[in-house]
Amino acid sequence: MQKFSQRHGYSPLVNAFQREAVDEPLRTKLWNILNIAIWDDYAPFEYRLKEKSERITQLVRRLWFNFLNRDLDSLPEFRPDYGERGAYGVFKKYFFTCQWYEVYDFLEEIVTDKSELLSTKAREWINGELEIHNSAYRFVGEQIAEITNETEIGAIEEGLSDADAPARAHLATALRMLSDREAPDYRNSVKESISAVEAACRQVTGLSSATLGDALKKVSDIHPAYSKAFSQLYGYTSDASGIRHSLTEEPTVTYADAKFMLVACAAFVSYIKVSVKNA
Repeated sequence: MQKFSQRHGYSPLVNAFQREAVDEPLRTKLWNILNIAIWDDYAPFEYRLKEKSERITQLVRRLWFNFLNRDLDSLPEFRPDYGERGAYGVFKKYFFTCQWYEVYDFLEEIVTDKSELLSTKAREWINGELEIHNSAYRFVGEQIAEITNETEIGAIEEGLSDADAPARAHLATALRMLSDREAPDYRNSVKESISAVEAACRQVTGLSSATLGDALKKVSDIHPAYSKAFSQLYGYTSDASGIRHSLTEEPTVTYADAKFMLVACAAFVSYIKVSVKNA
């Protein structure tokens, strides 16, 4: 459960996004995917797995030689039951103790290896876990790319810092719903993000019951294009997918949708607060 200070934006929501970090739960998920997709099929004395076991053996040799840069003469047998005395144990220990970026280096090395043991389906599974654990990174083809950068995270943090209590509560709730690793709620995260803009506009105009569209018309010193853009976003959340209304069927709202709305709305909350203050 979040602390009061976190829910209301007085202290940061730690690890809301895993940027320049890979925590132990995520490492465990990623390693388990490697086990299911590759390592569990190592059974050189079982006829049906002999060919794949040979491909795993060659992958292990290349990882030992090219990635860990170790003497091939020191490569132990790939036996999970050997613990840290076996190559499997060496790689596992490395995976759970290395730097966050080396985890992604390791995954990329396997993907680009000529054994082709980490399939497209397995990469999609990895991307799913990266999303669940709010990693800032995803597989794009054979490379891992950053999809949530420092600027976006900074915009959210700045919005939480600048906002007055009502808008801050909406932003904090939107972030919590987006970053909930057990049950993310993208639909309601979008709703809370746009509600933060509505609350901020009500605050600066003194129109406590106005809709966002009406409140935006009364906010002075903002460019008409900004007003129009957020009026249209409000319309999207109200109509296009029924996000702000109850539905018999859930609309398709993705992580990308919810993240975009949170970043955009947090930035606008900061902008409107500073603009009115300087007016």
